[in-house]
Amino acid sequence: MRVFTTVLFIILTSTVVFAQGDNFEKALSLYQKGKFKMSAKYLKEYVEKNPDPYAYYLLGYANYKMKNHSEAIKYFEESYVLDPNFVPPIPKNRDFI
Repeated sequence: MRVFTTVLFIILTSTVVFAQGDNFEKALSLYQKGKFKMSAKYLKEYVEKNPDPYAYYLLGYANYKMKNHSEAIKYFEESYVLDPNFVPPIPKNRDFI
């Protein structure tokens, strides 16, 4: 019984982690398509469980693109609170940001 419980726990945990990563992938894809509102929705869900400076930074840019500047600043700042040495990646395609 204990082995079954352990295996079940591992399966459920890995499913949750995979689903969280899936939210980030969806958000990134939507952002690249210019669907900033939906991208922000998935990014918010993602950062609630995964405080990631890059995800917060991307969430800031999604809000910036939607002209929600005060929200954008909040998320940009959060990315640097999590990692004071955070350096945003420079995209190959300058239109990305």
